[in-house]
Amino acid sequence: MTTATAGTMTLFTTDGGARVPEADLWCSYAAVRGLHWLGAVPADPDAVATFMASRQNADGGFAWQRGLPSDIWATYYCTQTLRDLGRPVPHRDALTAWLPELRSDGGFGMSPGRPADVWATYYAARTSTEILGLPVPDLPGLGRWLASCQHDGAGVGWQPGSDQPDVRAGYYAANAWRAVAGDAPVPLHRDGAVRWLRDRQGPDGGMGFTPGAESCTWAAFRAVRALNALGATVAGPDALRRWLAARRLPGGGYERWDGYGSADVWSCFTVAGTLEVLDGCVGDDPATVELVRGFQQPGSGFTYRDPGAAGDSLATAAALLSLPAGDARAGSLVGWLRAAQLPYEDGVMYMPGRGAEIRCTLWAAAALAAHDRHLDLSRLRRWLRTLQNVDGGFGYWHGRGSDLTSTVSALELAETAGIDAATTIDLAALRRFVDAERARQPVTLTGTAQIARALALLGATTQAAGLAATMSGWAGPLGGYSATPRGIPDLLSTYQGVLTTQVCGAFTDLAALRRLLRKLRTGDGYAWSPLSRDPAGPLANCLGALLTATADGRLPVLPRLNL
Repeated sequence: MTTATAGTMTLFTTDGGARVPEADLWCSYAAVRGLHWLGAVPADPDAVATFMASRQNADGGFAWQRGLPSDIWATYYCTQTLRDLGRPVPHRDALTAWLPELRSDGGFGMSPGRPADVWATYYAARTSTEILGLPVPDLPGLGRWLASCQHDGAGVGWQPGSDQPDVRAGYYAANAWRAVAGDAPVPLHRDGAVRWLRDRQGPDGGMGFTPGAESCTWAAFRAVRALNALGATVAGPDALRRWLAARRLPGGGYERWDGYGSADVWSCFTVAGTLEVLDGCVGDDPATVELVRGFQQPGSGFTYRDPGAAGDSLATAAALLSLPAGDARAGSLVGWLRAAQLPYEDGVMYMPGRGAEIRCTLWAAAALAAHDRHLDLSRLRRWLRTLQNVDGGFGYWHGRGSDLTSTVSALELAETAGIDAATTIDLAALRRFVDAERARQPVTLTGTAQIARALALLGATTQAAGLAATMSGWAGPLGGYSATPRGIPDLLSTYQGVLTTQVCGAFTDLAALRRLLRKLRTGDGYAWSPLSRDPAGPLANCLGALLTATADGRLPVLPRLNL
């Protein structure tokens, strides 16, 4: 167990976990869109609009959190929310110039230079046509790319060559085409896609994402709207209505699947969106409107349920990693993280009820390992096997295009959890992806550090050590490491750099680390940069406390953590 101390900005929640102080982007979109379908608006729409607009970067795109690079996932949700609220999207010219940079192989990637996937293609198509009012160029090329995602003329997969058809992928493909081409014939084997989607309705009347999957409201939402985009309907609409009605909870709202037992923003959003297509309207539902309105944080956006009970896996893992030995709160945090490996997916959810994410799972595994506890490893192995993309890399979540951080996180997750990577991951394909990233990546501290650690885990220890030695170029007189040579050092780059020197057996300058930490310490927390004097929240406080424990000789090896 670590001996770091918890930062004061950690907010412990009544569900046994912890949360970050900020609202969540995805929850804010789901709440506003769900309320829109219900004919309502948030109690404080101005605060939501301000929160979403704050995620815009100088390039015109939006990011999941302030300071992170733009991606089309965040851009779609922020701009659609502003649209629902009747607010203009700022800096449209910059956004118009940024969007074409995502075009890749006929489709679109999540960020410039990333491979195309069907999630990103859908987000880009709707952003271009609905937000900017611009046509997407080269429709034949886009059509060919979408057609190449269809598996055996039936279900649609996440990328060309994928053998994992999914209702969500079918939804994104069909609706991307409808957004850019209107009523033009869809470039899929339509009858095969319709049959495959209809077959996802189970004996209970609900819908599942894949063959044999449990029925859930999210799958119903995606399936019904995918079929609608293809000019078709679900096979048993009355049975689906009955299944949805059975998900209704006494206090208003809906549970996501049978037995889940609590209402959250995702289930309210998905049921409203399903009924909006099935029946043409949702109908009056004041109890659900008031329930969702109660998920808004004061003066900000939304979280997924009452804020006092809305734990998230990153803040919970950070709190667990930061607790002093013997702290009585450890038991509830351990229980929360283990329960976040929900029955629906085999990884750890950022927030219960949404999809599992690789970085959240890595943080959860690292925090549990520090307390000699573990996730369900058989399920974790299964999830890692299905998460690997056809190019050998991994994305943040199932179906998202590969990126270096997620790929290294998958490898480090196996190491942290004690899983035999050789029998779980196609390591040869992963090595090819890492080598390709090494050739194309701009030379950054984080990219260099993560590639070095990946090479070390893949057995290329000499190469890893040589690459780790080059990180001295990012060290400066202020101490620690900066993201770019001769830049200002920051907490996240320093964590990546110090972890890499430890893993690869390179020299760790503890005196320089202590020098930087003195500049980053602010009150009872840590800032991301010495240019800021404000504590940056529980994740920064956790990384800063872990680095302090290393600098003081109390923690010989840092946990493997990526953001």
